[in-house]
Amino acid sequence: MMETPVEDASVPVQDSKQLNSDMALMVKEISKIGPKIPEIARRMGRHKETVRYWYKKLQEHDFAIQGITNHEAFGLQRILLKVSFGDDYAQYVRPLMFTMNELCYVVSYAKALAEECYTVNCSVPRELVGEYLTFVDELRQMGVFKKVEVFNLGWIRNIPMHGEYYDFNSGRWDFDLEGQAEKESTFQAPTVSEKVKFDKIDLLITKELVTDATRELQEIQASIKKTDGVDINYKTLCWHLKEHVMGQGMLKGFRINWMGSRWDPVADRAKHKSHSYVAIHFMVKNPTDAERKDLMRSFDRLPVVWAEGAGYDYFSEFIVPTEMMLDCMEYLERVMKPVRDRASYHIMDQRNAVAFALTYQLYDEESKIWKFNREELLAKFKVLEAQVRVSG
Repeated sequence: MMETPVEDASVPVQDSKQLNSDMALMVKEISKIGPKIPEIARRMGRHKETVRYWYKKLQEHDFAIQGITNHEAFGLQRILLKVSFGDDYAQYVRPLMFTMNELCYVVSYAKALAEECYTVNCSVPRELVGEYLTFVDELRQMGVFKKVEVFNLGWIRNIPMHGEYYDFNSGRWDFDLEGQAEKESTFQAPTVSEKVKFDKIDLLITKELVTDATRELQEIQASIKKTDGVDINYKTLCWHLKEHVMGQGMLKGFRINWMGSRWDPVADRAKHKSHSYVAIHFMVKNPTDAERKDLMRSFDRLPVVWAEGAGYDYFSEFIVPTEMMLDCMEYLERVMKPVRDRASYHIMDQRNAVAFALTYQLYDEESKIWKFNREELLAKFKVLEAQVRVSG
């Protein structure tokens, strides 16, 4: 077998344009396989010390690298809720959302700026979606939510970083929005993954990689033991990672978190880069197939799309550099014209937003099913309701 030629081990001095080009290619490889420097060097035909130098340049931007959960592979479907909380609960949103992550499949939430509404992402077992929506409506009747609008999404994806439009020297995006709008899109919508066989070890590994994919396996092993009380043999861990998590597509790849947010386990809070980016959530109720495809093609041209989901309804999230805000808003207004009667968007408050790793704790290893006892959960929320009313 012919070996891939590699360059000399010394790190060459590169001009800014070439460095950005090389780092963009490295970022593309990281999005596929994670921060595996030797393998990336082999794929690119470059020396590993050169790639390690680029990787250190990437780390200077304080970008987290995280696995992207393939929720569909675990038999989960994304439900987006746009909600307003009841008056008695408005001051308890954060602890309520953390509780609902532990008990009710909530995987993220964010508050809209200068508005009462929140977007709440739920990753729900497919077979339980109907019962789950009944449960959400019962919470509304109890007063937890004042208003609820439901968006059904068959799949959800995080968009890989378009490193070719990012200046790694200045730490700024560099693209012409009008020029991007004129580009022809060759985008093909992703298909919904089939459910695969998995167990609790697979979920624990996935959870750790979603939290931080830059760690060595020994660190992941130690974190699982400390956090979850599960002592996994190292060889068993390696086998599950290779054969199940990666081999069966339990991750959709890896994201370079260029928006700068990450969970700080020491401070027990989410960290955000203030004033650098503005988050926008865009939603459309019941678009036609043609409308959905047009939206996806239009936003595929926009390098700052962060996430997207579609199914019966449509959702996308934009993380817009503040200096590009006006241009991006104008672009969004043009694109949404055909669906304006069913569309809405909100500028989100990143200080009041948290994304959780995975609701792994709701999987019952013995019965091999996801847990959801609606009556038991309602009873817990009635106790919570009484506590809230007393404290209020």
